[in-house]
Amino acid sequence: MKKGEQESGSICNFNKRYLYPLRKDHLSKIQDWRNSQMDVLRQWKPLTEYNQEKWFQQISEDVTQVVFAIMLPNEQNEMTFVGYCGITNIDFKNRRGEISFLINPERAQNKKLYREDFLATLYMLCQYGFEELNLQKIFTETFAFRKNIISAIEEFGFHFDGSLRKHQFIKNQYYDSIIHSMLYNEWAKMRNIRNELE
Repeated sequence: MKKGEQESGSICNFNKRYLYPLRKDHLSKIQDWRNSQMDVLRQWKPLTEYNQEKWFQQISEDVTQVVFAIMLPNEQNEMTFVGYCGITNIDFKNRRGEISFLINPERAQNKKLYREDFLATLYMLCQYGFEELNLQKIFTETFAFRKNIISAIEEFGFHFDGSLRKHQFIKNQYYDSIIHSMLYNEWAKMRNIRNELE
């Protein structure tokens, strides 16, 4: 798909990254990406094609999560699927939701590129969560060994809420989970400052 032709179909965009509705033809890549990055996910066994089909049906019907494809233009100016993200565990009564993010592992190996992808996606998800879903709080859970992600989350402006000690068992070892959050008023302040700078 050509960038110029498809921009109108995007849900939001920031820093040359675009969010689109997730499609069924994205599932095989997501399966491969998840299975190759299990150590950073809450996933303890490889996913099958059946698992992916079932998951896609579930997210299509579940109002407590919204999931998007992350797209960006390649050298031919065609939109390319490079990752997926969303807001999950949405609690509309208490107006909160959790960030979900996974990128193509080839891009994830480039720390600078990965950080840019993550920060751009975080901005778009906050924009969507606070301004479209009317959430009061958006939070993240990050395994303690992911220092680069924790640094990016705090650089973005998320508040350190605390640690869940020895919360996740990965590669025969328990790790803490680090919880961060951003409130609507903190987002609004950051968004206003950015708008003034533009």
